Amino acid sequence: MASNLINRPRSWNGNPLAGEWLVTVKIDGVRAIWHDGLGWLSRAGRQLYNIPPWQQGNARDCEIFVGTFQDTIRATRTRLTKQDTPAIQPQHIYGLDQLDVRLHWGMLKNPSTTDILAQLQHANDLGHEGVVFRQADRWIKVKPEETHDVAITGYAEGEGKHRGRLGFVTTGNGAVGAGFTDREREILWAEAEAGRLVGQIIEVNCMQFTPMGQFRHPVFVRMRPDKLIP
Repeated sequence: MASNLINRPRSWNGNPLAGEWLVTVKIDGVRAIWHDGLGWLSRAGRQLYNIPPWQQGNARDCEIFVGTFQDTIRATRTRLTKQDTPAIQPQHIYGLDQLDVRLHWGMLKNPSTTDILAQLQHANDLGHEGVVFRQADRWIKVKPEETHDVAITGYAEGEGKHRGRLGFVTTGNGAVGAGFTDREREILWAEAEAGRLVGQIIEVNCMQFTPMGQFRHPVFVRMRPDKLIP
């Protein structure tokens, strides 16, 4: 299975949808793609660990979710497990190309904006990240706040209380300096000094884009080591 065949959901634009759509739950996990000879890889082509081997007849495109996004990252990115490394069990694997029945919420025909928002609210009430509307290979993700995954192109040391740790990062859509915890600033500055920060992917929330495609009021959400910008 080649990575360029992986379906990448698009963000909902707020408009009604035409035709019949399958509604599925969006969980906040890590996408895992089985490659014969290579094993489980992320969408970015990075090796994933500790996932039970693929079995004949099972889905090859999956979402891994171990309770929280942070635990899922730890479980799938830890090569040498420790006592506190979360274990990935078969029930933590959700098929996408062969849809797991746990993600299936039914069908909607010509859903209006109100219908779509109602599905989103229901999913959020149950603790899910959002929903995905599917129409053949067209997938549209709906979340309460749209975020954007961007590559880090540069960085700067902080000033004042942040001297000696990260001040902000730059991206193709502008600088991002808000939203980092003090601990994150320390970790990312160590990554920068080691020459490993540029090129990593971050998730950013913003109010909107300027006409020049720059973030308005960007806020760092989290690192996305599981993703690769197309």
